[in-house]
Amino acid sequence: MEKKTPPCSRRSLRPLVPFARRVQRREEDPVSDFIHFVPEWKCVDDQPDNNRRLHYSRFAISPLLVDQAMTIGVALRRALLTEVEGISIISANIEGAVHEYSTLDGVRESVDEILLNLKQIVLKGEFSDEYRASIFAQGPGVVTAEHIKFPSSILAVDPDQPIATLINETQLCIELFIKRGIAKQLNRNKKNYRDFFIDATFTPVQKANFSIHSVGDPEGLQQLLILEIWTNKTLTPAEALYQAHASLLNLFHKTAQTKKFTLPKDSVGASIRLKSYTDPNFLLDKQRNENLNNESLSIDELELLPRISNSLKRANIHTIADLLSYTQDDLLKIKNFGRKSVEQVSLVLRKRFNMELLPTK
Repeated sequence: MEKKTPPCSRRSLRPLVPFARRVQRREEDPVSDFIHFVPEWKCVDDQPDNNRRLHYSRFAISPLLVDQAMTIGVALRRALLTEVEGISIISANIEGAVHEYSTLDGVRESVDEILLNLKQIVLKGEFSDEYRASIFAQGPGVVTAEHIKFPSSILAVDPDQPIATLINETQLCIELFIKRGIAKQLNRNKKNYRDFFIDATFTPVQKANFSIHSVGDPEGLQQLLILEIWTNKTLTPAEALYQAHASLLNLFHKTAQTKKFTLPKDSVGASIRLKSYTDPNFLLDKQRNENLNNESLSIDELELLPRISNSLKRANIHTIADLLSYTQDDLLKIKNFGRKSVEQVSLVLRKRFNMELLPTK
């Protein structure tokens, strides 16, 4: 059973404050009496052997100004969960299997259960291309990850991970496709009609949490960031943290290379007015959208006399858009629809929706 690490308490955080590296007072600021600190990472807890499939570590960085800890914590957690590379089985070709919900003679598990077991296998290694592996086993007995014939550069973290149970002397033959990637990816590049896809989870980081604590300064102007990382033992938490750091630095470096936005020479010094609610173009767009919404309304929204409303419906005029496609002369041609009815319809359209009926085409 996995041993749960108790949450950090303020008492346990006090000894962590002095680990920040001191920097002498800046010469250009002789008035200031403050001692400046450079934040540094420190591993304060490491538990590689408490669980067979999990490696837990806890890191701390301090001192940080208010809101800096939140910025770093959110960015690193997202990078840890989505940017760290890993290896996973992406598809399997099971001999004798017709579809995912079929069964194999002499095998206790269904094809779907075998695929789920293959998804649970954790792999580690160094390679860049797509590799193949194979399983050839004969029962009776339990087929595990140890029976997979991997390339020399790949191995299973837990060789006892079960795959299938062979009841009799049945033979089980499976061809596996292995690939490197990040996060969770749906594999849909079908190479063989008998391949069964596996929704691979590449990331070695199983979980990442962070917490923020006020330390040192009695006014709470300094903070300490605690970052907890659980990996599946293909990487250590420290290696995963390094990859997440590198990914963020690479992203910021790319954005820093973006060319600066330059204004035309004749507009240098002039301010750029953003489109606001008083912009005529914005008001025109808003009015156009309101008109489109109003035109989709039923003519019942006009609250006309029942006699006028029924006459319009008998003429297949059910919405305001239908009504606006008629002119006043067209309405006069409707049975039992006189001049007073046309005037009432025009008056309601003008007052309630600021719309006009054309007198004639």
